[in-house]
Amino acid sequence: MRQLLLVASVVIASAVLVRGQAFYKPDTPKFPQARTWVAQRAKLPPYKAPRTPDGVPDLQGNWNGPIGGGNDDLEEHDYIDVTTPPQESYISDPPRGWPGETGQRLYGDPAALCLVGMPRSSFGAQEIVQTRNQVILLTANTYRVIPTDGRAHLSSGAKTFFGNSRGRWEGETLVVDVTGVNGETWIDSAGNFYGPNTHMIERWTRVEPNTIDYQITLEDPTLYTRPWTMTYPKRRQGTGAGANPGGTTAASAVANVNNDRYAKEVWENTCIEGNIDNVAEIKSLGFKWFNPMVP
Repeated sequence: MRQLLLVASVVIASAVLVRGQAFYKPDTPKFPQARTWVAQRAKLPPYKAPRTPDGVPDLQGNWNGPIGGGNDDLEEHDYIDVTTPPQESYISDPPRGWPGETGQRLYGDPAALCLVGMPRSSFGAQEIVQTRNQVILLTANTYRVIPTDGRAHLSSGAKTFFGNSRGRWEGETLVVDVTGVNGETWIDSAGNFYGPNTHMIERWTRVEPNTIDYQITLEDPTLYTRPWTMTYPKRRQGTGAGANPGGTTAASAVANVNNDRYAKEVWENTCIEGNIDNVAEIKSLGFKWFNPMVP
């Protein structure tokens, strides 16, 4: 399900990444993702998160996205370039990821014009704020408001980049039901995609003081042969959890706390929405403009 992308498009798209860009050498150890995290998570002792005044698990704070280059390619891969290190797949189910690809096409990444949407925005750092009947996700230059008061979804005709989210609490887990996505963006820069009929279920579970286990399942019988799931940890910013020099990642991230208050914030980044010169430049490089995946 990858798309063939020129380096130029990836560089343009990198402007909208919500994490600081790192540069990697060819001998960088493979970053652990779903396979390693699922094994580590199984060894964690039971954990009950602190409660908000309303009695629900407290997920508030600033949380990093997963390490590595999921925004570039969520499937397992070896070293690609200085911005895309080798890494395991973000996909935990099916265990071996997708069995094949849809072919090679040459399209521009929608993120080059800030069209990110679900679930790509969660790859980056996010601030979580909770009120009595809402969970609010703040991400660099976007946000999501998730009602948790039991209200119904909007009509099926309401389609947006982030869709229509409705949350509920199941014990320690915030379960978010997402409908109404417009299917007009990608999951990553490699061109892995979903469509306007895709249904998503997110599960946010705080499994230790500084770690949230994040899972998202996508189902769409018009596109996929079966539902599939991504799984990765989101770790509290400023706890030293983002480093991965040895190719492994600790389940606990309570050491190496960074006392710089700015290390614990989600930084706003500039974007290039409305820059029509970008479209012309992408096309001049030989890219076809993004064609939304529709049945």
